[in-house]
Amino acid sequence: MSIPRPVASPYRETVEAFLDSGVPRHTLGLVYGRRRIGKSTLLDQIAAERGGFYWEATRTETAVHLARLGAALGEHLGVGPLAFAGWEDAFRALLRLGSDKPVPVVIDEFGHVLEAAPGVDSVVASALGPAAQRTRPGQARIILCGSAIAMLAALTAGQAPLRGRAGLELVMQPHDFRAAGSWLASDDLTLAVQVYAVIGGVIGYATDMVDHDLPRDARDFPRWVAARVLAPSATLRHEATTLLAEDPTLTTGSPLLHHGILGGIANGSVTAGTIARHLGRSVPSIDPALRRLIDAGFVVRHADPIRAQRPIYALADPFLQFHYAVLEPHGVLLRERDPRRVWGDRLAATYQSRVLGPVFEEMCRVWVRRFASEATLGGPPDHIGPTVVSVGGVERQVDVVVATGPPDAAPADRTVLALGEAKAGETVGTGILTELERVRSALGHRAAGAKLLLFGPAFTPEVRSLAERRSDVELIDLDRLYHGE
Repeated sequence: MSIPRPVASPYRETVEAFLDSGVPRHTLGLVYGRRRIGKSTLLDQIAAERGGFYWEATRTETAVHLARLGAALGEHLGVGPLAFAGWEDAFRALLRLGSDKPVPVVIDEFGHVLEAAPGVDSVVASALGPAAQRTRPGQARIILCGSAIAMLAALTAGQAPLRGRAGLELVMQPHDFRAAGSWLASDDLTLAVQVYAVIGGVIGYATDMVDHDLPRDARDFPRWVAARVLAPSATLRHEATTLLAEDPTLTTGSPLLHHGILGGIANGSVTAGTIARHLGRSVPSIDPALRRLIDAGFVVRHADPIRAQRPIYALADPFLQFHYAVLEPHGVLLRERDPRRVWGDRLAATYQSRVLGPVFEEMCRVWVRRFASEATLGGPPDHIGPTVVSVGGVERQVDVVVATGPPDAAPADRTVLALGEAKAGETVGTGILTELERVRSALGHRAAGAKLLLFGPAFTPEVRSLAERRSDVELIDLDRLYHGE
């Protein structure tokens, strides 16, 4: 058993800058993102350090919210429970906390408050409006936090009452693969990739939800995945279902349709047409549910960098990919048999093809987007994503395409800077390099100068020798993926 290394939030500085802005009036900030990525921990810590107030809502009725908030605020002030007639009364009391100095005032899981009282955002807008600021001055730093991404994002969209009111709108994301790798006690990068392909960058999945147990080394990985993810008693077994059930924006549609879309994407149906065929439906009939999943942060849409074709959809993080490709289809088998044996006999192969491969491809695209230098790529990476290229009459998927061009340029008019192939579980040889050269030739003049990026855990001596002699070939092994540019 390996205890995860502590990790600092990369968002602390942003939140503290908002609190220390020096603005001599009450201000509003929004912080939202996926569950269990550390939002509540960060805001609770900051509020405690600065003598502020932190309160977390639950899924209940408004009267209960107000009673619980009154009890918590009364305890914070040392005056006993407070009685609020409504949210107007409650926010007046909360703003008084900042009468003398800047004070963080955090309302966490604000989506539950909105669900019970849909007009409460208008109350907040009024409390922070010019008239209220004049009659009740102060420097309270109100932070509304939540995990219902679409609901929180809508607070400042269009004609919403809070549009233009927020001085901070921070969308917290799961940690990237580099940060997630630092949680392991081992420096084995192969193990880091394997663990990331199961739990992704959600810090809660590496701590509480696996009882603070991560694999010690590669030999310990089968034990860990069987005990902490596959076993019927594992908390993570039910996490994906809980995630969808907890999001109020997804309760309006069919849970079966939402799960069906996620399962289809995880198992290779990655366009709207193939997802619809997988479900036996038409594209228009699944479009509202697909949009809800995108807005809620469960699905991402990849635009093709160089072709004006239909987008490709992917699941938003590795754990969802693992759940819908491994856990969900084999739930009965895992309940009836020893998970460690099932892993070795059947599921390890599914994990390699359906999870590790797609996750590694996305890791490589993230590396290009966030860490690779322009010298490596041959220029600024304006557009990054996968594509399909016809080579000799055969459609071939390209894992990584890097293109550049003005924002208004059509995809077909963009210059291709680099083409990449990602292989998670094999030694990359000259055959893959030859395939990329054929793709480059098929794209014609706009890819004539494109660099060829080979991603993998290991490379043959022949490929390494070629890369040393050619300026158009870049080899990105795991060390470079995690530490280089």
